[in-house]
Amino acid sequence: MRKGKKIWAWLIAWVLVFSLLVPAWASTTSGTLEGSTQGGVSTSTDPSLTQEQYQYQEQEQEQEKEQERERERERERERERKRKHVDESVVEEVYKGIKKALEHVKNPVARAALQAILEGKSVAEAVYEAKALLEEWKDEKKAEAGEVAEKLEAALQIDTSLDELTKAKLAKEVGKILRKAGKAEKARELLEDILDKIADDDEAYQELDKTYAAIGDLAVKVFFRGKPLRFDVAPRIQHDRVLVPIRALAESLGANVSYDNGIVIIKNRGVTIILKIGSPEAQVDGRVITLDVPAQVVDGRTLVPLRFVSENLNAKVKYYGESNLVSVTD
Repeated sequence: MRKGKKIWAWLIAWVLVFSLLVPAWASTTSGTLEGSTQGGVSTSTDPSLTQEQYQYQEQEQEQEKEQERERERERERERERKRKHVDESVVEEVYKGIKKALEHVKNPVARAALQAILEGKSVAEAVYEAKALLEEWKDEKKAEAGEVAEKLEAALQIDTSLDELTKAKLAKEVGKILRKAGKAEKARELLEDILDKIADDDEAYQELDKTYAAIGDLAVKVFFRGKPLRFDVAPRIQHDRVLVPIRALAESLGANVSYDNGIVIIKNRGVTIILKIGSPEAQVDGRVITLDVPAQVVDGRTLVPLRFVSENLNAKVKYYGESNLVSVTD
């Protein structure tokens, strides 16, 4: 009997102890979990200490961000220093070339043009001064004038004070000097670069036409939006009409081309053009039009009258006759 009472007494004591310990443990655990979720870091149950740690962590993160921003700024400064070094190297080479040219250039106008650049004057002034050379050129002065023009072109390329239109105007003058100095290939590159940026520059096309003629390139050349079109069968002139492979032209203009038993159908922006191989008659939206030269097949490619197709697809065509140069703009 006494033994049973002792057991019951022990059980009651353990129950009392357990009932006191469990709430305390739960309270501690809850406080720890709350501290661990605040600010993403583990903190003690002391509210003031938790806030301090949170603020300290924020400061550290902000410092790291600022350090990374500073590193990025330093990287950008380094890139800028490299770019500046390259630009300065280019300028230095140009100026060296001008100084070297001055050693043996005798013409006073040419010397004035080069000297103007060395003295930091406007490239535009130098170019227009050099134009005076054209009035007094003789064959023996061509090499000298060409050298001057090449230096002017180099100076023009590195001049960042000029807008695109002004630079193009000056470049055309330099191109003219290069062509007349016997450096037509160099002039061609310069003029094609102008058209690549300003596709509808008629003066550039006129000068390029003369330049191609000076080179001796009289094959038909078609430019679309200032860039030369490439054809797998060469365009040709027949009865004063330029014929070109239709697919390359149509795709440049954004048109679709289909073929059906000798019939060529071209569609674009609600316009439908129908041509029959070998027939002088064509249709534009149902209207019958007589062609000077019919569509034809050459080396497996269908050639069509360039002006007829282009203008009926609302593009503008201009022909420059010295070298058979054609420009197409939409």
